[in-house]
Amino acid sequence: MAAKAKLETKPVWVGPMNAAAVLRDPLPLAAHALQCPYREAMVESLKASGRRSRIILESHSNQAVKACVEAGLAISVIDRAKVTERMQILEGLPAIPDHDILFVRSPASGGDGAVTLLARAMRQSFRL
Repeated sequence: MAAKAKLETKPVWVGPMNAAAVLRDPLPLAAHALQCPYREAMVESLKASGRRSRIILESHSNQAVKACVEAGLAISVIDRAKVTERMQILEGLPAIPDHDILFVRSPASGGDGAVTLLARAMRQSFRL
């Protein structure tokens, strides 16, 4: 049996402390790369609500997305636990449902030191 750990994330809309980005039309978005569930939820929820939006930053880097939001260039969706002091949680935008993350480790990887280190880093990063 593989080792498993489940975590529920709480995605929230965030913007800069001045919140001016929320007033723009189309709404400027900082998005993670394709196939990110938060990106998909963000784009689909805005489309369903009829709110116009435009992706102004697309990056694999969480830090780049956060920096874009903190600089006041865009808004985004991130996990509630990752909101910084230079951001504010935005109200009035479409609700984003909670997401589940499931980590699965193969029993065959039990003696692999690199996999053990990666598993430890993932637990710390996601607070498992």
